[in-house]
Amino acid sequence: MIILNEEEKDFVKVADKNDFQQSHMKEVQVDGESICIVNVERKYYAIGNICTHEGGPLADGTLEGYEVECPWHGSKFDVRTGEVTNPPASDPEPVYQIKLDGNSILIKKQGSKESKSSRHQIELTLIEIDKVEGTDVMSFKFNKYNNEDQIENTTLLLDYTAGQFAFFDIGEVYNDPKGPIRHFTISSSPTENFIMFSTRIRDSPYKKRLAALERGTKVRVRGPEGQFVLHQDYTKPAVFLSGGIGVTPFRSMIKYATDIQLPIKIIMFDSNRNRNNILFKKEFDEWARINKNLKIIYTISEKDQNDNEQSSSLSSTASDEWKEEYGRINKAMILKHVDTNILNDSIFYICGPRSMLKAMQSLLQEDLEISKERIKVEEFTGY
Repeated sequence: MIILNEEEKDFVKVADKNDFQQSHMKEVQVDGESICIVNVERKYYAIGNICTHEGGPLADGTLEGYEVECPWHGSKFDVRTGEVTNPPASDPEPVYQIKLDGNSILIKKQGSKESKSSRHQIELTLIEIDKVEGTDVMSFKFNKYNNEDQIENTTLLLDYTAGQFAFFDIGEVYNDPKGPIRHFTISSSPTENFIMFSTRIRDSPYKKRLAALERGTKVRVRGPEGQFVLHQDYTKPAVFLSGGIGVTPFRSMIKYATDIQLPIKIIMFDSNRNRNNILFKKEFDEWARINKNLKIIYTISEKDQNDNEQSSSLSSTASDEWKEEYGRINKAMILKHVDTNILNDSIFYICGPRSMLKAMQSLLQEDLEISKERIKVEEFTGY
């Protein structure tokens, strides 16, 4: 009978040496954690496999020396320390202790003190699903507290800052080219009594599984992460430039600023294809009514053929003649609604698909001469 000491019990076999060629990487799962095992000149390292920027699978990337490069956006990490060596990632990867036993490669479990990830993993329960009529957008709401029926023992499950995102593992996702886990911006505010994300439902294994979830389903969540959050100097206005589903972090920020009455001026330009696709409009309009520091400019790229053909789901205000802007956000539109003093003192936030990001960055830096230091960007990939 073999008796293992306490330290040895912490290790689990994940691979064999002969599974690896020189400068080779392999993804393994340990206690629900996706981990990238790396072979560099016959030395083995273990690093978190989910890129801290946008969730790309590092094991599918490239390895040069001790640097692994994410295949999605080029973030690089040192496999020995987990530190970021090249942006856009800003948060390091967790690293795990490796042990060799003959031909076996063992890794120290996630629960062990030395290898515990800085990213907190919790379990949330799905409590409500909302589908935005006339669109392919769905919002998923989860419980925010544990033991909600016992007030004295209630525990906050996820503590986050407005604008941050988290990774959602919904289980039973197979053969998805982007893996079984997705990251979503938390579109709810920390001041609300639920945790919510909103996303477009696409024809991928993950999104199909997501759309089929039933109330009461438990999902594993890791986070929060991300630096796309409001600046702390509230004397400087915030100008949000939103494209489609990219409005989700702005919903969180605006709701938070309104609820706790932050003394910060916020101007949001919300660009969508048509009126049906304007997300959270009813909420935004209500918050703008009670928050004197909030101004929202809606713009749509498609002119209605006939106002009478609008969906019956639209509010009476939306079914009236369109009185907001038409077309994409441009220099003239911004200068129409933002005076020079605010323009020269604001922090600009851009969120949307990649094409929109590039266009808005060019607009701000080249046409409006806004310095790069006053621009914060968040990209939505894959929706």
